[in-house]
Amino acid sequence: MNPKQLIEELRRRQNDASYISELRVFWVMFTGERDKFAEELKTLRGEWPLIPVTLRESGLFQDPNAVMNDVAAIIENSKNDILSIGQAVQHHGHTDIIVISRRELRLAVSSSPIQLPGWFPIAKRETVVAKIDDLTWSINVSLSDSVLFLDDVHRLLFEIDKTLLFRIQETKNIDSGNVQSLWNYIRRDDETNIFNTIENVQRTLESVVTPNNFRPSTVRDPTFVGRLWYAANKYSPDRLPRIAKALAISLRTNEMILPNSGTSIFAVLCRPTNPISDIGVLWSFNLIVSIRSACQLVTASAHADQYPLFSSSLLRMTSLDLRLFLDNAIQRLELGTLGTDYSSHI
Repeated sequence: MNPKQLIEELRRRQNDASYISELRVFWVMFTGERDKFAEELKTLRGEWPLIPVTLRESGLFQDPNAVMNDVAAIIENSKNDILSIGQAVQHHGHTDIIVISRRELRLAVSSSPIQLPGWFPIAKRETVVAKIDDLTWSINVSLSDSVLFLDDVHRLLFEIDKTLLFRIQETKNIDSGNVQSLWNYIRRDDETNIFNTIENVQRTLESVVTPNNFRPSTVRDPTFVGRLWYAANKYSPDRLPRIAKALAISLRTNEMILPNSGTSIFAVLCRPTNPISDIGVLWSFNLIVSIRSACQLVTASAHADQYPLFSSSLLRMTSLDLRLFLDNAIQRLELGTLGTDYSSHI
């Protein structure tokens, strides 16, 4: 989360009936430089009636029966700051108190009444209904937001494509029969042999100028990533293990050092009915599903305006999960390749 995202989230909630109150209190867990975070909020708030409070006093917000007393204490301690934006508070009809803490809010707080002090810019001495809402995990952002590190996702898809090309090319040179089964799954109707397909894939990858903008395609000049993406969309999870087995043979996973555990969450969510016992086939299955998920993500990001906003934390961890798996897959494939210098080819 960053200050700009937080303020945008508050603006989105302006017309939400559950947040309409003269006093809105939000909790943010932040482990970085909290004073700097608070100052950035003040710089970016403009006319928004926002008061950031760095929580330092111990004992506050630990007893659910004393929560509103704690809020009242924060209001009194922030009197000068609140009065300094009094006109903005009167214009908007509310004040947003942002409590910045190093820990999560561990209280299940429902709406509670609190009496505002006589010096408050609005609703002086009136009792209003307020609640504390935890924003730590609920800042919503676009599918094109920077939390997804989309440049890295694009680059990793290009790197995995490049690595697959030369790994499969090596296998073909060793024994072309070992790539035939995979090719039968990923070939196009007008393609007559795997040799031409590999040449076409290589030409497509050689034409890529900026890997950070690489967009695989399932139709136009499909590379190996595009073809595996198409297959993952076409076949059900129960049929994908057959393609994974063919991919494992083509990649010679029996020569690779593969993990006994650790996989992308997407492979778990797409798991087939029958468990995959062969470690090479299982890893290849995970690779196919992760490639498909990464391709779907970059495609959705290109059309982000067609989709709703999602939790920033969810998107950040989604991207991290995919990037970690793809980066590790590239390393394992390269270590298992017979001394190929990829940079000299692409």
